[in-house]
Amino acid sequence: MMSEASRPSTEMALNAHRIDFTSEINGTGYRLLISEPAGDPPPEGWPVVYLIDGNLHFGISVDTARVQERWPEVREAVIVGIAYQTDSVAKALQVRTYDLTPATPLAVTERGWMRSMGAKPEDFGGIDDYLRIVEEEVKPRVRAYTRVSADDTLMGHSLGGLTTLYAILRHPASFRQYVAVSPSIWVNDRWVLQFVDGFIEAVKSGAVEARFLLSTGELEEADPPFPPYPVTGFPSSEENYVEMTRSCGMVTYPSELAARLKALRAPGFDFKFVIHPDEDHRTVVPAGIARGIFYTMFRHG
Repeated sequence: MMSEASRPSTEMALNAHRIDFTSEINGTGYRLLISEPAGDPPPEGWPVVYLIDGNLHFGISVDTARVQERWPEVREAVIVGIAYQTDSVAKALQVRTYDLTPATPLAVTERGWMRSMGAKPEDFGGIDDYLRIVEEEVKPRVRAYTRVSADDTLMGHSLGGLTTLYAILRHPASFRQYVAVSPSIWVNDRWVLQFVDGFIEAVKSGAVEARFLLSTGELEEADPPFPPYPVTGFPSSEENYVEMTRSCGMVTYPSELAARLKALRAPGFDFKFVIHPDEDHRTVVPAGIARGIFYTMFRHG
């Protein structure tokens, strides 16, 4: 039997507690990666960050949180990576595309660079079920494992950022805080933006009590660095890759949305927009997560 002294601490990403389950909602197998702060939770429970794409970003998030917590102004938190039951990045990327997108018609998937990548309507459409899974199947398992408070955060990058953005626009009471890093607003002809007007009216009426951090990388619309840094493994031409980068509006669309949300002034609602300098869609992840941890876990007052 492992002694108490030699038992690995779950506060390190390497030793995270795992909970595997198969969703009764969509039949997919998920894996929860749970990192807890050292010591006993406070009476009200730990704040908790639910991280979309746990297979990809759990380690970065845990390391960032544990280092920031060494400063007294940053609270300790449980980090929950919502992952899939695989150690393959390629497999995780494949499954997440369906989970983190709305239904997308053939007319959209047959255009330009999407067609060149072999996109099909059946690859998309699981976003509502995914958010139900987080609410109905993930949160109860986390509460059963460790003591967490109602001070919770949803955080995601790219398609995970789109899912986070959709969550606050449609279900703003589901979490106290939202962090959308480089959200893929472009998906299905900017489908998610249809919900902005209703959200703004809800904020103005005082019906929304949430904090929201939106960020993106300064270079996300810049042409990819073809030679001397060629892109390898992309299943299409250089021309299609450039078209994708230019058409997705990864700086333009978040900036336009931020201009609308910045004008809102309402009790209980806080919004911040950050453009991370000299970062593109790949390199923005650590910066976005670090800012997200600080924004959500900073001690106010």
